[in-house]
Amino acid sequence: MKGKNRESVTENILQMYKSIAEELGERGQEVENIGYYKDFEIKNSGLAISDAYIVKLKDSEDNKTRNENEQKEKIIYEIRDQDNNLIASVNELGEIQFEESYLESLREINEGYFDSLTLDEAEFELPEELERDDIVLTKEEIEEKQSERRISDISKAIGSKEINSYSEMKTDQTPVFDKVVNKQEIDPNARVTQGETLADMIPEIKEKGIVKVGVVYSDYSKGQNGRFSFVGIDKDGQIQTVDSLENTQGTTTGQTITSINSRDGSLVEQEQVSGLVKINGRSTTNGQEEMLSVRVGQYGILEVDYVRADLSRDKDERYLSAPIETKNQRPTSREVRDVMDKNRNTEIEEELERAEGEIERDDNAELRNIDDTASNDELTPDEVIVLENGKETTIRKEAAKAKVSPEEFARKYNERGGKTPDEKIEAIHEEIEEEFGTPSRNR
Repeated sequence: MKGKNRESVTENILQMYKSIAEELGERGQEVENIGYYKDFEIKNSGLAISDAYIVKLKDSEDNKTRNENEQKEKIIYEIRDQDNNLIASVNELGEIQFEESYLESLREINEGYFDSLTLDEAEFELPEELERDDIVLTKEEIEEKQSERRISDISKAIGSKEINSYSEMKTDQTPVFDKVVNKQEIDPNARVTQGETLADMIPEIKEKGIVKVGVVYSDYSKGQNGRFSFVGIDKDGQIQTVDSLENTQGTTTGQTITSINSRDGSLVEQEQVSGLVKINGRSTTNGQEEMLSVRVGQYGILEVDYVRADLSRDKDERYLSAPIETKNQRPTSREVRDVMDKNRNTEIEEELERAEGEIERDDNAELRNIDDTASNDELTPDEVIVLENGKETTIRKEAAKAKVSPEEFARKYNERGGKTPDEKIEAIHEEIEEEFGTPSRNR
């Protein structure tokens, strides 16, 4: 096949995949592959179809979950022409059902030819080998080619000559265009904080009809924030700028952020991000800012966090962030969203100060130990406790003095809220002394 014809066929396959995807989803099916056959013969029928496109279908993952008890996966085929008109359907038993409109068109073109056909004996069978002009593209190959098209469009829009990867985040509308590989998506109703979604934070998203916000990475130092840019995609698939996101760090990033790096707040650590953009219209007069950060995570996936900043602090101690729920990241817990919600937690200074001390000691912290709820702070047996006189101890050391297990001493310690470490430790020793009748530290 000549290059131009192959390109035309590939384009037809991409458009066909795009146009039937939504309908298939409603039927609980998805494309496995789409093949083009220059001349496709329907066995035992006398019928040959020129420029036939055959779509191989299978049950979608969701549908397979709903039908776990079925012994056999239902796979059917659709035969379409180059204009994406349905010619015939093939069920799981191999039975062919021709479209009446197609049969009528055959009769009108050549009634004698139509009468010679034996369609009631027709059998569906794919050729064992592809002819020179035939093409078969899998779902993965189709989506990869669609991604290449999308990246090319975005590259032109942001003025970058080369883009390495691209991620997408849904906002509050249902996309009607093709998906891309290496994507991230925010669920339309997912909350970034306890009270707001990304679309609530950036009114421009709704105003421009943007249905996805894409994170673009380029080797060239261009875009909103050096190698990273945020772009919008509207319901027609057109690229839109997101002017509400403003560069804050220039072309050199690597800013250190105190990051709640897990969905439940069980890990808080300092990390460097590769990009940081300010959300316009979200700043306050006391130096509070709201931002989005970007980092390249595991397997090269782009990760986006929501960031709150206290600009009155040193630059390495002013940012607190938490993940935005994506296809690759599970939703955060209510406790995490509450800490990030400026209406529920007006200031973040205390959290940053407590996190600094915890991270300096152990390289990481837990949200419960840095939030404003003292009663949920918990220590493990080997975490260092600094006493009022400057000396250091641990739960394990105190447990040894009391001659009880470290787990028992830790439980008693963590159950006592609202007191200093010295007061907690002293009270536990007194409790054990009363229980055993002798000074616990001398038993």
